[in-house]
Amino acid sequence: MVRNLSIIACALFMSAFISVDAQEQVAVSAKPRQMEKSKVAGYDRIGDALYEVIYEYRVQTKVSGKLSASSEGSTITVRSGQAETPEGQDNTVSDTYSTILQFGTEQARFLDYLAYRVDSLANAGAPEDSIAKANNDVDRSAFYFDPVIFQNWPEGSMTVDDVLVPGTFTYSENMAHGWTFGDGQKEVCGYPCQEAKTSYGGREWTVWFAPSIPSNVGPWKLGGLPGLIMEAQDAEGIHHFTATALRKAACPIVRVQDAGRDKTQRDRFIQRKNASGGNSLNNIPTESITSISVFKNDNGGTIKVNGRVTVRMTNHTWVPLELE
Repeated sequence: MVRNLSIIACALFMSAFISVDAQEQVAVSAKPRQMEKSKVAGYDRIGDALYEVIYEYRVQTKVSGKLSASSEGSTITVRSGQAETPEGQDNTVSDTYSTILQFGTEQARFLDYLAYRVDSLANAGAPEDSIAKANNDVDRSAFYFDPVIFQNWPEGSMTVDDVLVPGTFTYSENMAHGWTFGDGQKEVCGYPCQEAKTSYGGREWTVWFAPSIPSNVGPWKLGGLPGLIMEAQDAEGIHHFTATALRKAACPIVRVQDAGRDKTQRDRFIQRKNASGGNSLNNIPTESITSISVFKNDNGGTIKVNGRVTVRMTNHTWVPLELE
């Protein structure tokens, strides 16, 4: 039997225990600690994190051609060739990203693991050369999850920081989702999970949440269930998030300071990003480019524009998470 429920994001963090390894029970304080000012230059402290979940994010896409990039002065040259697919062979490929969700009694943050690594090193007071190396890994990564999503910040809403070349943007949206509970059950990362479905961003999503983990958040923008979302997949099987580890938090929930981050509306941003084919160079006005750096990797390369925004040149077709 299927039960239709409209579940509004709520403070389900207040339950008594969270299981870390399906054996150990760890107490979660119902009283959040007082928020402190960030002691690290370049960051704002949003809140405390108690736990972190590592998610493998896989995207089914296709090889569209060969790419190479070069730069000279203020000119970026991108060359594209035909895809080299043997006759009769499918050119479908799976791109894999490493992402992380931090969550506490109030807020949560979801982002690329490489970005988290930079933040955790900075907040731990690591040597500058270690932080520079971590930033270099971000610049050179072919598969990098650009948006940073803050769930329940401000309360009841999400704040999303994202990139649309050549700038950075931020917008807010409601956190509520309408969910349908199913009878399906499975184990994910060692935790018994229950099935639920929802529609969001023009896609139908099936998720598996763990009632034993009293958190109403999950990967990306998915949340609002009575348990942490451990796995999520769209109906076409294109986008797939899977939890691979749950651990105690090592870093507070912080936000990178960016004076150049422009405020926008969610619908306007999604429309513009999808029209541009993700973070392509197609819509960059030449006069907006003040500097460029080109990094080569096995998948084509990356281009850093104006020292702030990285364009990842790959011959894999970009498939948006949100269609509308």
